[in-house]
Amino acid sequence: MRHASREGPATFMSATTTERPVPLRKGSTRIRRMLDVLMLVIAIGAPLWWVRANFEVYDQPGNLMDPFTDATSYLAAGERLNAGHDLYRLQPGDRPVLVIPSLFTAALLSPPPIAVVWRPLAALPFGWQLWIAATWIALLGTVVFLVVRVGPRMVLLVFLLSHAIGEQLAVANANAFIPAMYVLLWIHRDRGWIGALVATAAAVKLAPIALAGWLAGRRNLRAIGVGIGTFGVIGLVSLLGAGIESFVDYLRVVPSNNPTPLSLSGWTGIGPASYVFLASATVASAATGDRWPRLSFGLGVLGAVLGTPALYASGLVGLLALAAPFLPERRAARADEPVSADPGAAVATGPA
Repeated sequence: MRHASREGPATFMSATTTERPVPLRKGSTRIRRMLDVLMLVIAIGAPLWWVRANFEVYDQPGNLMDPFTDATSYLAAGERLNAGHDLYRLQPGDRPVLVIPSLFTAALLSPPPIAVVWRPLAALPFGWQLWIAATWIALLGTVVFLVVRVGPRMVLLVFLLSHAIGEQLAVANANAFIPAMYVLLWIHRDRGWIGALVATAAAVKLAPIALAGWLAGRRNLRAIGVGIGTFGVIGLVSLLGAGIESFVDYLRVVPSNNPTPLSLSGWTGIGPASYVFLASATVASAATGDRWPRLSFGLGVLGAVLGTPALYASGLVGLLALAAPFLPERRAARADEPVSADPGAAVATGPA
């Protein structure tokens, strides 16, 4: 076999041979981008259709709900604290909130920390709008991120949960931030600061405490320590911002609320069913953490989402995080790994 010089005709032929696949690569990239756009259209369009459907229902006579009703409940809670009124009971002059006698009669269903968060928001003339915008950005941003990184399987999951996503966008509940928080938990699962995410979610929604079992199963003691510390700080700030009476009132309110039909307790007619599932999922997540990390995380997410008797369709958005373990891993370059001097080598050896 002859060896051609760099200046000879063989150089031209070699370059030509090397560059021939480029149009195919560009074409493949173009098709891939078109498919990505199509997936995003489906993943965003289906939930937005349900948002419109919810708003149309809200306009019907006799309907008790208004657009962004949960954001309004939070706003009213912040206003009551700012006015020195009871957090869980309405007084003359308080903003009206949604009450469903068959399920609950309290002016707020969440623990006091969410009302404390809303004290400064309630004092702003645009706090309500700011919260709604944040919920939309957080939820739809998480959907876009997962669809782009996971692919068609994620589109199917989003489509199955499109009603829940649409309802969540229509009510602007704090659960809109939960999928993003859970995805961050998985991506940064070896970091200690993720314990703060678990503690924050548990302080607002209680059931996310199931993910403490996942942290225990991974033996992430730093995260557990950070979580305990964060929970203590949130509790202290909430005591200062809402008062001990609000916590006492909340403990009285919880037993008076009936399970929702969608919850395990409401669906089975067995009162403790949701709490039993929460405890079981937490223990199972901790037990499987070493051998089956994806299963362990999935069990933790299931416990956090389904382990509450106050489960509404909008709360199912947390199940989006079940796709997090299927995100492609980012390989960290080693310090002793040789770096190629050929600029084309990265293209030749990179992902297709």
